[in-house]
Amino acid sequence: MSTLPQTSIISQSISIKRRGSLAFPLKNLRRYLVLVSQQVAISASLIIKHPFVPPPVPTWPLHLTLFVAVIRATADIQEYVVEDISDIRHLIDTFFHYLPKLPQMRVVPFKIPIPAHGRCLPGVLEHLEQSEDGHRTLTGQWIADAKVWDRVMKLPLANSARDSKDPFAAREGEKVILYTHGGGYIICSTATHRELLWRISRATGRRIFSVDYRLAPEHPYPAALQDASHAFHYLTDPNGCGFGPENVTASGDSAGGGLIVAMMMYHRDYNLRMPSKAVLLSPWLDLTMSCESWMTNTMDYLPSPPKFEHKFNPISFYCSGRDKIKTLARHPYISPLWGNLSGLPPMLIQCGEAERLRDECALFTHKAGGSFGAYNKHPCKSKIQPQHQSHHVELDMYPEMVHVFQAIPFLPESSMALERMLEFMERKEADKQAERTEAVIDIGGITKEQGQAIVEWMAVEEFVDSLGIRSIEDSTHLGGCGGETVICSA
Repeated sequence: MSTLPQTSIISQSISIKRRGSLAFPLKNLRRYLVLVSQQVAISASLIIKHPFVPPPVPTWPLHLTLFVAVIRATADIQEYVVEDISDIRHLIDTFFHYLPKLPQMRVVPFKIPIPAHGRCLPGVLEHLEQSEDGHRTLTGQWIADAKVWDRVMKLPLANSARDSKDPFAAREGEKVILYTHGGGYIICSTATHRELLWRISRATGRRIFSVDYRLAPEHPYPAALQDASHAFHYLTDPNGCGFGPENVTASGDSAGGGLIVAMMMYHRDYNLRMPSKAVLLSPWLDLTMSCESWMTNTMDYLPSPPKFEHKFNPISFYCSGRDKIKTLARHPYISPLWGNLSGLPPMLIQCGEAERLRDECALFTHKAGGSFGAYNKHPCKSKIQPQHQSHHVELDMYPEMVHVFQAIPFLPESSMALERMLEFMERKEADKQAERTEAVIDIGGITKEQGQAIVEWMAVEEFVDSLGIRSIEDSTHLGGCGGETVICSA
């Protein structure tokens, strides 16, 4: 298996225009008409041929066949029709800006102020942190189902958020999802993912905190990593949103999924707080594009690895140019598949068996000693088997599904995948609750049920703080705390 195929190396000769207003650019009308006319022609041809010519995958319905064909054709022609990456963004942003929001959807923009010198994040982010002048803000959107939003906002503020001035800070007992969108690190935004995030909120009963991290090539690595880390810090800062890290699930699709893993690796390496778990939708974990499924799963709508001279290569953009690909593409914070996977929170990975990222998701799970097809409703048909089983990383591979199929609302598999997210999150939260209950032991006769009651009204961390000790592990040396209670490590 090649580790760095020649197709990963491309030219960096491209000019970047700044994104303008969302008014439709009439000067580029001819190019957009070419795109639209092409999609109409493809759709009409497929509809006519459908009764006579089988789809790429025999079980695909007509609407999935149309969806994949249109997306693939757009990706194939964009190099010749569009001059600049900003034109692609403008077209996408314009479409989703004017796309009406569903009445059941709550969308609330937010701005995170980045202080001067940031939060003094160390390591690879230290230089960017030092360059912060205190005038930058990180934007995003709260997205939730209307019923979920209304229910949550009626709850009192959580104790961890009592010092927060954010009107949408954590509520008592609330669980939240931090989300980073996909788009190859060069396109898309929270707005493009609104419908998917709304359905995730509806399925899980949780609000989504979705961040618009900076995009390449204007802001190459590690800008996106810095923004993801700042978003998590603000979400868990008592002066920000005030969520406890144990109440945060990190999630993302495609490049956003890889970014979540990179953020957790970075936080692990520098002993920073981490989310309690992660849910990754078709995560892009290997920017070397060296896995076989990139070449074999041609039925997916993702294009094949870009050619040497392709002007919209996301790898070159994210790695700051072709000359840096060889040194950066395997960096664990860029391609998490190449990194150390120990010490990370539990993860659920969902991917399609027909997508180009299938093999890297399987290899990542295999390397982490994870379980394949852990959820019995979705048995994995892949022949790849792990060396040993673990519940730390779980991979669900959905037969005949494409990249980020969860975003296609008309697929039954999409709804099943969202239900699976909730099952995973609730199960991991129940496991953590059980661990905390076991951590409370009374040498004077408190039962397990009484220990559970203690945990329900006081988090273990707060209980430890009330005894004046630094950590659960330190408490094992207290010898009884006056003869009544001992806090032991779980």
